[in-house]
Amino acid sequence: MPETAHDTLKARSQEMRDVTSPEFLDEIYTALEQGRPETLRGLVEPLHPADIASLLGALDANARRELVTTLGADLDPEVLSEVDETLRAELVRALGVKTVADAVSELDVEDAAYVLDDLEDNEKREVLAQVPFEERAQVVDALLFPEESAGRVMHREFVAMEGHTTVADALARLSGDETPEDFQEIFVVDADGKPVGIVPLNRLVRAPHATLLEGIAEGELRSIEASADHKTIAWLFEHYHLTTAPVVDGNGRMVGVLSADSVVEVLQDVHTAEVLALGGVTDEETLTASTVRTTWLRFSWLFVNLLTAIIASIAIGFFEASLEKIVSLAILMPIVASMGGNAGTQTLTVVVRALATKELNRANAMRVMNREMLIGALNGLGFAILAAGITWIWFGDPALAGVIAAAMLINLVAAAASGILVPLALSRTGVDPAVSSPVFVTTVTDVVGFVSFLGLATWLLIS
Repeated sequence: MPETAHDTLKARSQEMRDVTSPEFLDEIYTALEQGRPETLRGLVEPLHPADIASLLGALDANARRELVTTLGADLDPEVLSEVDETLRAELVRALGVKTVADAVSELDVEDAAYVLDDLEDNEKREVLAQVPFEERAQVVDALLFPEESAGRVMHREFVAMEGHTTVADALARLSGDETPEDFQEIFVVDADGKPVGIVPLNRLVRAPHATLLEGIAEGELRSIEASADHKTIAWLFEHYHLTTAPVVDGNGRMVGVLSADSVVEVLQDVHTAEVLALGGVTDEETLTASTVRTTWLRFSWLFVNLLTAIIASIAIGFFEASLEKIVSLAILMPIVASMGGNAGTQTLTVVVRALATKELNRANAMRVMNREMLIGALNGLGFAILAAGITWIWFGDPALAGVIAAAMLINLVAAAASGILVPLALSRTGVDPAVSSPVFVTTVTDVVGFVSFLGLATWLLIS
């Protein structure tokens, strides 16, 4: 290795530090306050683009804008593909159209499309107008695919040859200028450009030169349609343990390739979205998103929760007279509803994951439901005994203990049923169960818990 390259790698490795630590942020703020641009460049430019993105997210808006303006065209283009969409729009405004256009020209097509997709239409047009024609055509082609699709994230540079090509010819073609810089395999295609096999490079270089590619190709190939969404991509790579896969158009012709590095980001996006959805938030709600935007996004979901809470309150209202006569009912009824809500969430989490990984389907839905109902009944029985014992000791009323025991059993069974039926029903209608299920399951367990507990109490203790 030349000495200069070694020194560069050594210097870069020494810059691996916690860019969000108070000490490093203090250095950045101090350099900004004292107007020392060279110090800023020395601190930031050696960092990895992902670390620069983390640093920008940790700074306040004014410091972030000043830092980006100071770096200008020296800001690594890959930083634009590492930051979240809210921060990206802010960077575009700070850098200016010309700098962003230059950055887009240097990025891979899929990263360039990712950067442009979240911009306003007028900003998108201004940037594309200054991108060279060849790169612009490729980026526009990528933007024609839906945002969360294989066509958007696939690599458009790949090596494909027909099966009757000899190893010698393949090696000769690989030495040409049009060969991609980074590839691990040759895809074997038929006369129509449809993938039929794959030849890893290690197998290619060891094969006799007269051998045909079709003779050394691995025939087991999983093609992915360009229109496939992120969840489908994630499932295929996880289920079949893929490291690479050809992407095909509607006619089956190969148009790109998905590799493990790009799918890692897809997997992260899918799993992050599911976790956020279960909490009733979206991936737009980042720490750098505007207060007004975040408030509105949360308000709309909280409004739905308010409506469902009103439904539960109406159910309680039917038993107002009972609550006035036996005050202990008001003390105990949250226990029944809370236990049902937690049990429902447990079942829901398992079911949503099973739907995402395709472990749960029509063929085994009834078996899974019976299993979850049995688990709910067993847990319900156990906690019914515990709740009854505590109530008896607390209030000295065996009848009240029996009421809470029965209500606990009923609600935990209802929680298990709703935890599987709600996401299945939503999935059947095309609605993402991870997003909408929690509020419905909670409503079911609240209403069933209140009605069963107060209803039984009214019937057995008051009537």
